[in-house]
Parts: sequence; structure tokens; C-alpha cells
Amino acid sequence: MKKIGLLLLVCIFIFSSLSVFAGGAKEQKQEKVLLRLGLTAAEDVPETISARKFGELLTSISGGAMTAEVLAAGLAGGERDIVEGQQLGSLQMSVVSGILQNFDKAMMILEYDLLFKNQEHVKKVFNGPIGETINKRLIEKAGIRVLGVYQRTPRLLTTRRPVKSLQDLKGLKIRVPEMAARVELWKALGANPTPLSFPEVFTGLQTGTIDGQENPIGLIYGAKLFEVAPHLAITNHLYGYMFITISEKSYQGLSSQQKAWVEQAAAESVKFNDELVLASEKDYLDKVKPHVTATVIDVSSWREQTKDVYKKFANVEGFTELYNAIVEAGKGL
Repeated sequence: MKKIGLLLLVCIFIFSSLSVFAGGAKEQKQEKVLLRLGLTAAEDVPETISARKFGELLTSISGGAMTAEVLAAGLAGGERDIVEGQQLGSLQMSVVSGILQNFDKAMMILEYDLLFKNQEHVKKVFNGPIGETINKRLIEKAGIRVLGVYQRTPRLLTTRRPVKSLQDLKGLKIRVPEMAARVELWKALGANPTPLSFPEVFTGLQTGTIDGQENPIGLIYGAKLFEVAPHLAITNHLYGYMFITISEKSYQGLSSQQKAWVEQAAAESVKFNDELVLASEKDYLDKVKPHVTATVIDVSSWREQTKDVYKKFANVEGFTELYNAIVEAGKGL
């Protein structure tokens, strides 16, 4: 009987030890979190480099408890696919911007020409109450939360003939993205906004199908658009930025410690990105300027010319309030 009792005790001890070990292993496994982050940008551009930096920072800050898999260059699909992937749970994070207007029409404000005066204006908006309002709308309407804002270089105008003033835009066929607000803005400037897919822009400029196009300096250089549009108007008419986001469902599924790690990694990746963008802007400008006639444009008259365009979108819930708030925030900058 004593032997049987002893054997039972040993069995109970072994079973308990295995249970504790299994439970501990399960708990340890649950602590390791993989976040899949999608974006459409190419591998060598600042937002992709910064997204990968976010992954490195997250692993380091969390001591390996959290990692990020970055799917760039369309590996996760187009921007719409990426946001929908966050909603469905196949992706947890993204770096996106203009596509968000497909989920909340008021977000056309994110790519509205001549609205932001400079990068200081952008930071003031997104790091303050207006940014909080935008974040709340995106959580409600798209199910995603903004963790930070990656700067991009501003958009410039390249043309076949010189543009030095507002009058020079009259009748020019300018290729701009087919977004309602942007089309209306360029019409108000006197130009003839012409839809054209980006792969056709070089040939369009070469053949005269279009007279000009507008894009960030890095893309102008990379696509060699200066070869067929040798006049560069430094307008900075649209300050670019991208949101690094996490799905709200994924965010709420994290512990308070995990949320803190993600937020810290995002904030540090934003600083890294903005320094990278500043350096790359100067580098690309230096590379393009020998090939073009460059003119720095004072766009104050352009801004005055387009000041009432926002009224065309008064029926879009929330748009007018955001527009007025952003204009107010820019006074004095």
C-alpha cells in the first residue's frame, strides 16, 4: 500500500509539473506577437525604410516579445486591399494615406492642394486636437488607429514650358491624380487637369498629350520626368505624409505593455523617417536641378484663387469643419 501511495504521489507530481510547464509554455507563446504591416511603396523609399525601422525598434524595445513583418511594394496588395486586410484581420498594420477617403469621404482633406503651408503646419495639425478628431473618425469609419505621421517630400510641378506665375497655368494640361477635390483645385487655378495613369506620364509629356505633371521630387528623379518636362516649378503645393496605422481590433487585443511598446516604436520610427526625408529631398533636388530650369514659386496667389473650392464639398459630412480648422491652425505660420 505504501508503494502504491508513493507511486500515486510521484504521478501527481509529474502530472502537475507537466501542466505547469505546458501552461508556462502556452503563456510564453501568447506573449510573442507578430504584426503584419502592409504598404505599396517600393523598398528603397523613406516610408518603407522607416516601416522596417519600426519593426527593428519594436523587436528591440519588447525584447523580442513583439515583431513586425513588413510587406512592401504591393506584396499585400493595393492600398485599398491593405486597409481591408486590416479590417478582416489578415493584416494588423499599414502605412497609407489618400486611400482613406474611400472609407471616410471627409479624408479627401488628406490630399488637398494648397491647404498646408509647410511641414510645421502639418505637424501642428496632426499632433493636436485636429489630429485627434481625424483619428477618432478613422477608428469609427475604417476601424484603424493612427500611430504616427511619416513626412514625405512635397509635390512640385514639372512642365514642358515655363510656369512662373498663376497666369502661366491657364489652359495647361496637367496630369493630376483623379481625385475630385484635386481636379477641382487645378481647374480653379486655370489648368486643364487631365487623367492619365502614371506609367503613361513620361510618354504623355514626350508626345504633348499633357503639358505637365506634379509629384514629389524623388519620383520626378526616379522616373526621369525632367527629360521630357525640363521646367521645374518649386511650388510645394501639397505637403505629403503617410499614416502608420494599426487596426483598432488588433490594438485593443494588446496588453497595456504591448500597446506602449508599439506606440514607442512608432514614435521613434517617425523621427527616423522625417530625418531621412529631409536628407533625401535635398539629395534629389541636387540631382534634378542640373537638368531643369528651376523657379521658386510664391503660391499665395494660388491659395487665394482656390480659397472657395472647399465649398463644392460642403455636402460631405465633416469635411468643412476639418478644412476650416486646418486653415485656422495655419494662420501665422
